[in-house]
Amino acid sequence: MVISWKGNAQTIEKEGDSISIYQNINDFSKRNKFSRFVYKLLFRESALQPVSLTPFDPKKKEKVITKTQEGKIIRNIIIETLDPFGYSVTNEKKVPKKKLENFGNAVHLKTKEITIRNLMLFKKNDKLDAKLLLESERLIRSQRYVREVTIVPVDIPNSKDSIDVKIRVLDSWTLIPTGSLSSSESSVKLTERNIFGFGHQISGNIKNRFDTKERAVYAQYSINNIKNTYIRLDLDYANDFNNDSKRSININRPFYSVIAKNAGGFYFENRLLTEQFPYDDNIRAEKIAYNFQEYWYGRAFKISRKSNPERHFTNLILGITYNQKDFSKTPELYLDPTFYFSNEKNWIGMIGVSRQKFYQDKFVFNYNIIEDIPYGENIALIVGHQEKNSNSRMYTGVSVSYGKKCEFGYASGFAEWGSFYDAGFTEQTTFKLGFNYFSPLMTWGKWHFRQFVKPTYVWGNNRDESFKDRLSLLESDGLPGFNNRLNGTQKWTLSFQTQSYIPGSWYGFRFSPYFNMTLGSLANEKALFSSKVYSKFSIGALINNDFLVFNSFQISFSYYPTIPFEGDGINKFNSFENTNLSLYDFQLSKPAYIRYE
Repeated sequence: MVISWKGNAQTIEKEGDSISIYQNINDFSKRNKFSRFVYKLLFRESALQPVSLTPFDPKKKEKVITKTQEGKIIRNIIIETLDPFGYSVTNEKKVPKKKLENFGNAVHLKTKEITIRNLMLFKKNDKLDAKLLLESERLIRSQRYVREVTIVPVDIPNSKDSIDVKIRVLDSWTLIPTGSLSSSESSVKLTERNIFGFGHQISGNIKNRFDTKERAVYAQYSINNIKNTYIRLDLDYANDFNNDSKRSININRPFYSVIAKNAGGFYFENRLLTEQFPYDDNIRAEKIAYNFQEYWYGRAFKISRKSNPERHFTNLILGITYNQKDFSKTPELYLDPTFYFSNEKNWIGMIGVSRQKFYQDKFVFNYNIIEDIPYGENIALIVGHQEKNSNSRMYTGVSVSYGKKCEFGYASGFAEWGSFYDAGFTEQTTFKLGFNYFSPLMTWGKWHFRQFVKPTYVWGNNRDESFKDRLSLLESDGLPGFNNRLNGTQKWTLSFQTQSYIPGSWYGFRFSPYFNMTLGSLANEKALFSSKVYSKFSIGALINNDFLVFNSFQISFSYYPTIPFEGDGINKFNSFENTNLSLYDFQLSKPAYIRYE
């Protein structure tokens, strides 16, 4: 068969056997009220109708605003929020028909109009601006409680200078229960992402260890946008195993959009934790306690001429951060001879240029849902000063990134370097390289799929001798499932993932299988590429069924040829999620040292 790039739209028909089976079940259910009740509880009768799936083509997306509409005064803003089941933002005639869909909508609290209004970048009596409408649509779509949104200008008959704007929002189902169970531990978690329709999020998690009969409790509360300011509040609470604890509050306003001029925030944390120190070929547990506080501010300036069409997306960013960490409990000297766990103060400044844009696509990280893919470029210079262990030292760093949508797919990359200076010598140097690529939507017969590739490389020089100042494969861009007892000063990782979308069905089930292979290696003094390569192989699938009410779930299976300190040929179930390949957002924010991970 021949592999080709995304082509024309095609209609996907269910196999006759599937239709026949579900039609027979439907006919059988009509014999009595009880069988009919069970059928309506489990199956979608509307799924017996033919379904078509059209691959998304951003080039064919209609313009939001015509030239005659641009600049008109917004007379009214009509906001309509829709329950998650049975509705459509583009088809106003579509309504739920199943009793269970109506029941689900009845127990779901729709997003409040004020919640959506607080996300908008325009208001009544403003002049209509296409850029602000598109950016508002993106910001609304980025909320975890929203599945789809459309913002459409509506002409007013016999009016030459006024116009209305209509916003339709389709909610997601926001009450999410999760849990896990093993021979040693159980976990139950409940998350509500849209409390009373105001966009607030609350979650609680309880874990139990069977052998020690310990219980851990976690809670988190978030307000992601306070009164149209895009100020976010996060409260975290944890009573962990081993009597560890965490209390934190974070009030933060990021550069949420290219139009944002001011950003900043502050963060407080109180932490008590148990660190595992390697000592004499054993592991020693030691308590650590500290208070951490941080404050930062950033300012964005337009730097291009007003006649430059890219002016809207390009900013000069200036920022400064101050933080300090004060320890109330530190490890014994023989476990921390370099005083890695000690009080410190940091001033960090940044100057940079950021250019951020988005394009829309489907079938990237989600199934048949519009996604906003970031691209652009930025460069930042970082200068810092640290006081620690009765010593002062300077810090400099630079960060560069670039991303673009090409005919052969999407590609982005970054390079970062940073180092402290003490008496003319470099200390704790970090160098990082990363690349991210995914292909256009391709077809193999009627099968759609994408290929993802993500390599990273991290190198450290003259790092602190503490085990905490080392890399591990467990960290970000690593191999999930590894422990952190294996570490080094440099590492590389490489992930390949093939994500597919099968257009047909098998007895009503639609499969989106994926395969992931991740390789990684760690090293200290010896050459990195001569050190042992570790690997993980994962297969899984997103599974949908048009006939079932709760129609989407995911399974995965991972094989580890070897995991140090655990063994060889290890299998793990549901240890991988197919959304692990995140993208860089091309927006400069809080000044910080280059992270060594």
